[in-house]
Amino acid sequence: MTEEDKKVDTSSEELEVKAKSKEETPAKNEKDAPSETIKESPIEAKEESPIEAKEELEEVVDEKKDATSDIKLSGLIGTKIGMTQTITDDGKVVPTTVIKLGPCLALEKKIKKNKTSLKIGFEDAKPRLLNKSKLTYLSKLKVKPIKYIKEFDLLTPDASFVPGDEIKVNMFKAGDITDVTSQSKGRGFAGVIKRHNFAGLRHTHGTPQNQRSGGSIGACAYPGRVWKGQKMAGRYGGKKSTTQGLKVLGIDLDENLILIKGSVPGSNGSVVFVNHTRKG
Repeated sequence: MTEEDKKVDTSSEELEVKAKSKEETPAKNEKDAPSETIKESPIEAKEESPIEAKEELEEVVDEKKDATSDIKLSGLIGTKIGMTQTITDDGKVVPTTVIKLGPCLALEKKIKKNKTSLKIGFEDAKPRLLNKSKLTYLSKLKVKPIKYIKEFDLLTPDASFVPGDEIKVNMFKAGDITDVTSQSKGRGFAGVIKRHNFAGLRHTHGTPQNQRSGGSIGACAYPGRVWKGQKMAGRYGGKKSTTQGLKVLGIDLDENLILIKGSVPGSNGSVVFVNHTRKG
């Protein structure tokens, strides 16, 4: 075999080796490609996991709850649910009023004559039922329409809040003494016996048919008029009334309920204002 034939054989062998190497390299890359995607896919799934997003949202909600838990007011607004009875540890049955307090919305802090107070809102309302001034005030605070707005003393002046934060019943505890204010039940036109607890006239010795009347309302010549505030028949109830010294028997944080010993003014479903008592 001549030298030229040897060169041709070696060149053909080199070409075959190069062709094989080219065929092997794409296959190697194809094998590596899926392995890279398999390694990256769990990382991407971990970054976009909805569980972590939910945990972050819960942390934000917890921060908001912690911020509002520092707010302590002199009172709250709620709704009277009705009456029930509670059995104490010693077996006594106590008449109990159930009130749903809040949740109320913190609106604005007010400082006047070294006295700090907080405006709160209660109960959602339709915008068409509110006047323009109230709608403008709430829109500036970026708060939804609210029916009732009332100002209470802020017992923790350094507490931080954002307008719209919820204030719940946790500022009360069992054993607290409260004063409850509401509109009393309206009873229409009533006589002096029902309205002012008059005894009435005697039913014997010639008394005509006016046993339930109020009797004399004044003299003739002097003063010649009826004294202002004279107790007479008239409209009974339907006025602002406050019952003081009511004891808190317990609270329900989940349902925002407060149990108060005894009766409170107002009918079931009426709005009530529960305050810490001002008397020692």
